[in-house]
Amino acid sequence: MTFRLIQGTATGPRRGQWRSSRGTVETPAFMPVATRGLMRGPWHQQLAPMGVEMMLANAFHLASRPGVETIKSLGGVHGMMGWQGPVLTDSGGFQAFSLADQTQFTPKGFRMRDPVKGHWLDWTPAHAFEVQKELGPDIAMLLDVCPALPKQKETCANAVATTLQWAKIQHDLHQQRGGSESGQSQFAIVQGGIFPQLREECAKSLVDLGFDGFAIGGVSVGEGFEAMMAGVDYSTPHLPTEQIRYLMGVGTPRDLVESVARGVDLFDCVWPTRAGRFATALTVNGKLNLLNARFKEDADVIDPGCPCDACASGIPRGTLRAGFQAKELLPSMMVAQHNLYFIQNLMQRIRTSIEGGNFEELRLGIRRVYPLDSDKG
Repeated sequence: MTFRLIQGTATGPRRGQWRSSRGTVETPAFMPVATRGLMRGPWHQQLAPMGVEMMLANAFHLASRPGVETIKSLGGVHGMMGWQGPVLTDSGGFQAFSLADQTQFTPKGFRMRDPVKGHWLDWTPAHAFEVQKELGPDIAMLLDVCPALPKQKETCANAVATTLQWAKIQHDLHQQRGGSESGQSQFAIVQGGIFPQLREECAKSLVDLGFDGFAIGGVSVGEGFEAMMAGVDYSTPHLPTEQIRYLMGVGTPRDLVESVARGVDLFDCVWPTRAGRFATALTVNGKLNLLNARFKEDADVIDPGCPCDACASGIPRGTLRAGFQAKELLPSMMVAQHNLYFIQNLMQRIRTSIEGGNFEELRLGIRRVYPLDSDKG
């Protein structure tokens, strides 16, 4: 499993390829999120035709349901997902953050309530490593500490210290297993909030340990766009140019192009499909809220000219609006599917623009139709 940088540098838009025995991922790339092994909206067979090359699932949730032994009996994470391309599993560090009211931090790991059975369990670096080893993804993420307060320096410093301690534990376990020769890559996660010194310290320490790829974590947790981009700016210069960089949990059109501009290769996020399930559609002219009254008698499809299955169906916006109001299942599935197609198409456009030297033109176009609130003022 290797990454080849085709074009670009450490801190600008990059074009590359991540290769594994299960297939090649053209980067920059976006991974759809199947948290519990299943997408919410598109069927998995619809993904490859729209350009999806790698998917993401969550080891913590999969360990809870259906459970590691059941997943192994179904053919590992690939078999249970019905997806034979590359799969990345997140380790549960973000779940410790997002389920804070059901989590207790200890220096040795997290005490977390099982989201299905309700009992307390010890989710430690060693346990997260073992679960991912058994699930069999192509890429396993390290268990880290995602600080709830990315603008509070002491909180971020403590998160970095623990993240580095846990990284050493998981790194050693990975090496004992044979490293990437085991058939599984291991990616480390850079923390440090909005503080350049902490980001640099974390990144350099992880690089010294040596991993197969590096992620930027602790962003898109409510800190705002400028602070999120600062976290990226403070991380990418300290990561190896020839290794893949992954920005975790980012997936709006604006966030994607701005992060690519800062040297990121790989992304994931639930936002495109989640927004679709709540009637927000992504189009070449910006976001549409299909529940708005102006769409009541609109005979256009979601995004005229879009070749995705949802738009090709010919079902009008007005019909989808009525379906959302009646709580039908099909509208949410269709708009989620369309949004994912839109994002995959955007990634293809990004790759083509980098190759053609006109990425800035595309970036400005996305800024125009997907502005920040501050841009509007």
